[in-house]
Amino acid sequence: MSVHRRIQGTWIRLDSNEHDDASAHAGEEPEDLEALAQESASAMPVRRAFLFCSMLGFSIYALLGLDDADNKDFVVTLAPGEYVRMLRTGAQLTPTELDQAIGHDIGFIESVEAGDVDLVEYPVQLALDIARSTRSSACRLLKVLEQATWRS
Repeated sequence: MSVHRRIQGTWIRLDSNEHDDASAHAGEEPEDLEALAQESASAMPVRRAFLFCSMLGFSIYALLGLDDADNKDFVVTLAPGEYVRMLRTGAQLTPTELDQAIGHDIGFIESVEAGDVDLVEYPVQLALDIARSTRSSACRLLKVLEQATWRS
């Protein structure tokens, strides 16, 4: 069963103040979870997104509409920082060029590559941006981050 079919028809009420009286929202329409699923997963930190999908019993790859066939024979042997360095150098980008491409401050990618920044604590969208900017597989980068999530 597809991810979207599993969450189809699930509605939630999004509210920034959890302590509000429910009667205050009586006339408001709830939000369709299916319509928000991909956007929510992209905005979640990687660690939380994998746990969220695991709890709900579906693949983050399917939720994001990624073809994870690319992962079938892929064996993770590098830490996230090392993998990002490999992607960056393969795309012939300097750390500064990749920083600019993903919209981060200068030095961010150097910190990632040095292992000072843990990408699993950053939104999934950052991993997607790194993959897009280096013209590499988002599935494989997410697989590296998935392995790092379960190790830590």
